[in-house]
Amino acid sequence: MSRYMIESVPEKCKACRRCEIACIAAHHGLTFKEALKKRDELVARVHVVKSGSVKSPISCRQCENAPCARICPTGALQQDDGIVTMNAQICSGCQLCIMACPYGAISLESIGLPSATSETMAQKSMRSVAVRCDLCKDWMKREGKSVPACVEACPVHARSVVQIG
Repeated sequence: MSRYMIESVPEKCKACRRCEIACIAAHHGLTFKEALKKRDELVARVHVVKSGSVKSPISCRQCENAPCARICPTGALQQDDGIVTMNAQICSGCQLCIMACPYGAISLESIGLPSATSETMAQKSMRSVAVRCDLCKDWMKREGKSVPACVEACPVHARSVVQIG
């Protein structure tokens, strides 16, 4: 089974954060302009990290034997076809995956989900769930794209999809 991840080239990265904005847009059904306005409210699944003169986007490395999926007590994180996927409906927000990730590539985001305690299930309650790069699997299918949003948005081609297995 082939596995893929997004590779970053720190020497090319200009820390413009277009990858972060594109990620927010792709995962929240927003335009780039709308995502730019909401970037302080919403969580990107890629984060540009700066250390001295080095700048690099950090995202899930799609580990072969993903520690985040192994430690998840609810089974919300699963490794399927080489991609670690998240089922937000069953994520408890316990943060064990965040602690287990060796790359610091998992964050918490507050989202509205149907409340398990409501009689009608129509009510939504806000709760925190883990979010991480899913290689824009759903977005690429929905939009007919061949690469994830962050790769497409990078003006200096500092990100690319590479086969790792």
